[in-house]
Amino acid sequence: MTERGPDPPGLRRCLRPLEVTAQAVGTVGLTLTAVFNIPEAMRTAGAATWISYGLALLVVLLVAETLVLFRRLPGSPGGIAAYVGAGLGARLGATASWTLLLGYGATLVACLLFFGFFLELLLRHLGLQVPPLLAYLLGGLGCLELARRDVQLSTRTMLLTETISALIILALTLVILRHGWGAPDLRAINPLNDTTAQVRSGLMVAVLSFIGFESAANLGREAMDAERSVPRSIRTAVLLAGVLFMVWGAFLPEGLAWLPPAARQSLDPLSALAEAMGIPGAGLWIKFGAVLCLFGTCLGALTALARLGYGLAEQGLLPPPLARVHPHYGTPAPALMAVGLPLLLVGALVVQRQLNISQIFGVFGGFAVLAFLLVYGLVALSSLRVHLPGNSRRRRLIVGGACLAAVGSMAVAYVSGVLGQQNGMLLTFSALLLLGAIRVRCVLPARR
Repeated sequence: MTERGPDPPGLRRCLRPLEVTAQAVGTVGLTLTAVFNIPEAMRTAGAATWISYGLALLVVLLVAETLVLFRRLPGSPGGIAAYVGAGLGARLGATASWTLLLGYGATLVACLLFFGFFLELLLRHLGLQVPPLLAYLLGGLGCLELARRDVQLSTRTMLLTETISALIILALTLVILRHGWGAPDLRAINPLNDTTAQVRSGLMVAVLSFIGFESAANLGREAMDAERSVPRSIRTAVLLAGVLFMVWGAFLPEGLAWLPPAARQSLDPLSALAEAMGIPGAGLWIKFGAVLCLFGTCLGALTALARLGYGLAEQGLLPPPLARVHPHYGTPAPALMAVGLPLLLVGALVVQRQLNISQIFGVFGGFAVLAFLLVYGLVALSSLRVHLPGNSRRRRLIVGGACLAAVGSMAVAYVSGVLGQQNGMLLTFSALLLLGAIRVRCVLPARR
């Protein structure tokens, strides 16, 4: 094991491997995929949904193994952006941090919106009428307050909520399968009946489902054994998510196809399917599981955002006060509030605009996918340019090269699919990325 220097002042090295894993799994949001992402992918990909998820899983596995190549680098609150900086220089590393800030920011807004939606539905199911904006603000402020406190408390909460919610959805999925498939119709997963256009249309949502597994790297300074715990957390999150997503992607679209079009387009089609099959209390349990999952996912995104803001402030790219920590909790609370509150306001404006699920996916999901694919590609390129202790040159070239090719192909497939349909989102993302790059160029020297 390599020698590590003394902890930098501020962030506390206190997280055990299980808590780092909780960050990765919680930010992915396993239940979120069953409740939201798969129904959304199924609207365009149909029976090819499972193939879209299979391709996404292969790409994400390559990304995960590329990240593991950097396991001996010192931990950084910038997470995988530090991996970019190691091989491509400080400027590109800082630009990658800015890009991750955009990606996690978009992810947070979408998850907060869905959290507010489901909290309102759950309260209504219990007989309480709460205005949508109030439900959204209650959920968002609750997440901000918990994320501001002890990071161990946040990660443990994520692990608990994600475990409970995933078990609820998995149990209900098994009940649905038992009730609906006396003899499973395997024609639903016949790739010969699927088209390239269908598979490509589901890729954005499939990739989006995995986003967050890399956030374990943002806790590198706070993990007690980062060299081991961060790689294990990344691999665990990807494999656990991949198995569940493939199962759900193969069978849930077949069941959802039984619903009327209006029910499939609703906010909560999985509850509608379970209730249509006569499973007592299914709607309440699914809403409860979704609320728990979304709470954990929002916490994960906020935890990563706070560390990114803290790291950018350390580099002078954000105001210096954001590089401070809470005197009692030891968390980057100033950065959390400076980043989280404006994003909470953005979500409140979206609630007032009453965007539907597809619109939220198209705007915020597209933002996140573009940001993370770009950073994943930069990490892969970095792995090809820098010597990484503990890895042979051959391994770096094979893993990093395959990752770069896979991520590049995925990015081309996604952009070509949305070009002409999501031009506003593409232009906004490009403009914000350019602003960040200009800021980096003005602040950081050419070589650092």
